[in-house]
Amino acid sequence: MVSFPGSSALVGRAAEVSALLEAVDDDRAQTVLVAGEAGIGKSRLIAEFTERLGGEAMVLLGRCPELGTGGVAYAPFLAVLRGLVRKLGGEAVATLLPPHPALANWLPQLAVHTGGAAPEADRIRLFGEILTVLEQLAMTRPVVLVLEDLHWADDASRELLTFLAANLADANALLVGTYRPGEAGPLRGLVAELRRNPGVHVLELHPLTRHEVGRQLAALLGREPGSELITKVFERSGGNPLFVEALGQCPDELPADLADLLLGFQTGLSPQARSVVPPAAVIGSPIHHDLLAATVDLPADELHRALRELVDRHLLLTTDTGYEFRHGLIRQAIYDNLLPVERTALHARAAAALHARGEALDPESRADLARHARAAGALDQALRAYWSAIEVVPATHPERLRLLEQILTLWDRVPTPEQILPTTKLSVLEQIVDVAVACGATERGIAAADAALALLVPGESGDAGADPERVARMYRRRAYLRATTGAGPGEDLTQALALMEGTPDSVERAEALVQSAAARVFQGDAVGSAVDAVAALAIARRLGADALMARAHAHLGLAGAAAAGGAAAGEVRADSETDWALEHFAQAHRAAAVAGDARIVVDVATWESAVLVGAGRYEAAIAAVRQGLRAAHESFRFAESAPILYVKWAQALSALGRWDEARAVVDETQFAQLPPLSRAALLVCFARISLATGDVRAAEEGAQAAGLLLGDSRWAAQYRLELAALTCSLALVEGDERAAAAALTGLLEGGDGVATLFAHPHEAWPLVVLAARISGAPAELLALGDTLPTASPVDAAQRAAFTAHLAGTAARWAEAVAAWRGVGRPYDVGIALLGLAESAAVEGNRVEAGSALKELTEIATRLGAVPLAAAAAAVGERARISLDGSAVRAPKAQSGTASGGFGLTARELDVLRLVAKGMSNRALAAELFISANTAGVHVSRILTKLGVASRTEAAAFAHEHGLLITAGD
Repeated sequence: MVSFPGSSALVGRAAEVSALLEAVDDDRAQTVLVAGEAGIGKSRLIAEFTERLGGEAMVLLGRCPELGTGGVAYAPFLAVLRGLVRKLGGEAVATLLPPHPALANWLPQLAVHTGGAAPEADRIRLFGEILTVLEQLAMTRPVVLVLEDLHWADDASRELLTFLAANLADANALLVGTYRPGEAGPLRGLVAELRRNPGVHVLELHPLTRHEVGRQLAALLGREPGSELITKVFERSGGNPLFVEALGQCPDELPADLADLLLGFQTGLSPQARSVVPPAAVIGSPIHHDLLAATVDLPADELHRALRELVDRHLLLTTDTGYEFRHGLIRQAIYDNLLPVERTALHARAAAALHARGEALDPESRADLARHARAAGALDQALRAYWSAIEVVPATHPERLRLLEQILTLWDRVPTPEQILPTTKLSVLEQIVDVAVACGATERGIAAADAALALLVPGESGDAGADPERVARMYRRRAYLRATTGAGPGEDLTQALALMEGTPDSVERAEALVQSAAARVFQGDAVGSAVDAVAALAIARRLGADALMARAHAHLGLAGAAAAGGAAAGEVRADSETDWALEHFAQAHRAAAVAGDARIVVDVATWESAVLVGAGRYEAAIAAVRQGLRAAHESFRFAESAPILYVKWAQALSALGRWDEARAVVDETQFAQLPPLSRAALLVCFARISLATGDVRAAEEGAQAAGLLLGDSRWAAQYRLELAALTCSLALVEGDERAAAAALTGLLEGGDGVATLFAHPHEAWPLVVLAARISGAPAELLALGDTLPTASPVDAAQRAAFTAHLAGTAARWAEAVAAWRGVGRPYDVGIALLGLAESAAVEGNRVEAGSALKELTEIATRLGAVPLAAAAAAVGERARISLDGSAVRAPKAQSGTASGGFGLTARELDVLRLVAKGMSNRALAAELFISANTAGVHVSRILTKLGVASRTEAAAFAHEHGLLITAGD
């Protein structure tokens, strides 16, 4: 931990120190971000805060290296874990980790106790291990994780920070970060996202007032400053404490330039101390003592005295591994003040000192050697050093990506790089793409793939003799990266498969086929998806590739009925298309278990739930969703996997008529964190419920918001069809049949209107049914009632409803009622019963009409479907059929409204009952299938509404006021 000077008084920050100390004891506080410009006193505030904590909490400190100094990926977290190992010992830290942890790649000393990292270790496993370590430490005493200078955080560190902020919701752990808002760059988006969370607090440090500047000057000078000096320093410093301190060094000579002001910290230094400052500025942060000693022309005793002088003058600070400048601005001013020839010479000396250590260099020092050699103009040496650093970095580590990109930037600046390194430019680009895929660095990966294909593809700059499989692999990789942007894979997959046509079986061909199967099914080409998946499955079986087999089976299951129809010879078809699909999912689960790949388990559960919803097996779909959410929790993939599972959960509950539960699947905080497509799908689902309960305005607002989120991406086609059905239904409710017909006509405009409907028959059928209700509906849409596939019992029920609307007979409506009853969709049963009652009444069958209206009224009452109940009453009145018990209660309260229990919602009462059982946020999150971050938000709101300060008090309050009694008690 950094040792800050004690002579510089902390002035004007009492409220901020108190806020930090209170956050440690506040169950509702998860993260505190300290924002302020350079020199405003962020680090000084953190030092005061941690000093006042004393031994009450375990403080873990990490700092992002200064921008441009070549720090490794995850640098602040490396510092945290190294400090933890020094504090507890490697053996104690190892007991907090599983065997062969991914962290062994970071801290080789752990491998002595845990074994080396497992070959399949990836970043999600790494993130989960860090989370686990922090949570276990927090079980014995509060843990405060401090990350300074987040504006310099690399991509990997920001990703890990996002993960921890979302998952480190335990009341005994607090994440504190400092950053400069004006230099935040990519961090801005993360800060904006975090600030929406009630558990995240932002402390903005403002400049000191004139009075506070006077207090700081008094502490610096050891006497009361004059009023004129206070005014001068206040005006010149702008209230920035660092500048006040610099000006306080020379109160009688106020420099005009900022650089001169910062260089003033050297005033009065001895020649020996002055000679140490430039090499230290060139080395950067941190300044390791051994490297500094090798770079400075001073005997050891004189160097020690010079360093003591610099530390006593607070120009340098001591750290666990050496020194660093009092402030980055001071280091930069000193570095910039050097002549170019001076900088080059000092970088060359630092490079020579590091090079002399040979193979003893650790990965971070190898990267430092490359940086110094490059700055000294020794590009050959820099290239070798970057390659040497890569050799000791794990294959999927983000630091490898950064080092490879550095090699690429030097490649064309060195005369014969192939003679220096045992690789080629193409191989470097291929490695960049592989690491980018593993790390999620999409744009960087696409750029490298573009460059690689420019070398590979025959043409003016391409290599006409390139291995077709090598070219195909690059097309496939680029297709994957492009798909993650939402734009789809383009023609790259087609190119890849064409290049490998007729080639022997290989993992690469199977990977391309599986990827193509995924792309095709989401484009609506289920038959093509099945063909690719069957081909991939055959190759995977011959090669014994379990993970590939699991994915191929899953895509066959996802293709569903079309997959059954397009199955190749040798595929066994079950009695029904859905059973056939589910058998493939079962085989996918078995293969995934053998492969030990948690990601595939989550994916299979996700796709299986989608098939089950489409097939009308809603209870089974809910079970699959729960399995997927559990697997996502266990594999620390909740944030990326939960959104689509939430959508399928809400859709299944909505179909079953469990509307309040559907609305409660996500709360306001969770909803804001979902991707746009998932939000749109949920908005459409919730809007349909609002329309069914008579809240037309809410339905219109939901439809409008969903439309803005969906845009015109072809990947959103199925959701746009659902939105079109909702829009048409809204127009009918408003009595505007012309607008409803126009909405349907708009679907068929353009060359692929009908093709889109055939590609997504499950979403197309409701539109066809609507067309049967509307005079002036397009004939092409009505004609689809005879040709559109019925791949599931739900589609068959839609066809029955379509036929009933056209025929208008009680017999046809009775068939529709039976079809909807068979899939357990009560609201649709009610709609069909309304048609049956009307037709039976017209046909003079008052008994059948009365029976239908009675059942319809009971369904509408139970659901809170006020418009449907009103329609039943209107039919009864017109037909003069008396209905017993026809009164309809008002719709149930939406999730999120006050329950009467001290203003707690139904979901908050659920959370409170689990809190009373002593469950942690992560435990109750897994129980309720929500994220740990959302669980923390619920706990925070419960404490506020009950007016209590802790979970223990909340549990006691709940017992005292009977809030733990459930409806069945």
